Amino acid sequence: MKILTRAAAAAIALAAAGILSSPASASLVPLTTTDLTGQGVGASFTTLFLQAQGNSTTESGGVMFNGTVFGDAGSGQSQSRTFTFADLGITNASQLGLIVNLAEPGSENPPFVTTAMSPLAANANLANTITLNVFSSTGTLLEQHTAANGLTLLQVASGLGGSGIVFGLDSAEQTQLNNTIAANAGNEVFTLGATFANAQGGPETISAVRLTGAVPEPSTWAMMVLGFVGVGFMAYRRRSNPKFRWT
Repeated sequence: MKILTRAAAAAIALAAAGILSSPASASLVPLTTTDLTGQGVGASFTTLFLQAQGNSTTESGGVMFNGTVFGDAGSGQSQSRTFTFADLGITNASQLGLIVNLAEPGSENPPFVTTAMSPLAANANLANTITLNVFSSTGTLLEQHTAANGLTLLQVASGLGGSGIVFGLDSAEQTQLNNTIAANAGNEVFTLGATFANAQGGPETISAVRLTGAVPEPSTWAMMVLGFVGVGFMAYRRRSNPKFRWT
């Protein structure tokens, strides 16, 4: 599966949706959205399936390096699993994308969740906000990459199937992960953990995908947003002042 990240459109869409939140403070940053309605969990490379039990509005869980799950993570190969770069057909950290797919029942309009710190008594460090855990093949935790705490994520499309917000590593974290991979000769095992507050009972999934296109620097996001605001302002000035028309 390939997801093309169109940086300029992504910056405007994410800013308008309220999910372009302090990317400089996080390792995993939102890039764009994608609508893949109808695929279902089994048709995408689902690496984490979360659904809170009972009436809890916070769901938290993840996958251990040996494939076992904890917290609210669903079990089964089609729900929560470990993965490698080879599984995705990628060779560089810049190609790694994570699609966060919300399937809330629609009590809000639009439905949303908020990234949060894990309240679990065990393995909480593996499940804060959205966390990419990098293990050695023997189970040593080599490094972690996390999304910002308190990030509001809006549902992209109803139902499960891969639709959602695409996250990727910023350039500094790409370099760090690539160095780790080079030092460990491809023996890395990746797992995901996550914690979402304000959940309304529906399942959330995170799928791993192969990205095409580069991840912009945090400063580039701001420049792109300001640039588009400036273009919009100039267009408004031209419409309100007809003597400055192009012919």
